Amino acid sequence: MRPKHPYKRRQYLVDPAYQLRFVTRVFMAVMGVVVVSSILSSALLAVNMYRVELGLHAMLIGCLIAVAVTLLIELLLAIPIVYIFGVRSSHRIVGPMKRIKQTLEAIGKGDFSQRITLRQGDALEDLAKSINQMAINLQQRSARSSGS
Repeated sequence: MRPKHPYKRRQYLVDPAYQLRFVTRVFMAVMGVVVVSSILSSALLAVNMYRVELGLHAMLIGCLIAVAVTLLIELLLAIPIVYIFGVRSSHRIVGPMKRIKQTLEAIGKGDFSQRITLRQGDALEDLAKSINQMAINLQQRSARSSGS
C-alpha cells in the first residue's frame, strides 16, 4: 500500500554539507554586492566632498555614516532570508538527487523493480523518467534471460 503523501517533505536539509555550502556561496555573493555598493557610495561621497564648502562636509559625513548603518542593517536582515531561500532552493535539487542515487544503487545491486518518484516540476524529473525507463528495459531483459 502506498503512503498517503508520497511526496511529503520530511526535512529541508537532505544533504547538509552540499546545501550549506550552496547557501554560503549565495550569502557571500550578497555580501559582495553590499560591500561593492558601500565602497562605491563612499567613493562617490568622498569625491564630492572636495567640491563643496566646509559646512556641507559634516553633513556628507553624516550621510555616509547613515548609508553605512543602513547597509549593515540590510545585510543583517538579508542573512536569514538568504539562508531560508538557499536551503529551499537547494532542496529542490538535492532531494531528487538523493532519491535518484538510492534508486540507482538498488538497480546496481540487481533490484530492477525500483522506480524513482519525484514531485512534478522537480529539477531532475526528465532524468528520473529516463532512469525509470532504463530500469524497465533491464527488468525485461533480465526476465527474458532467466526465462530462456
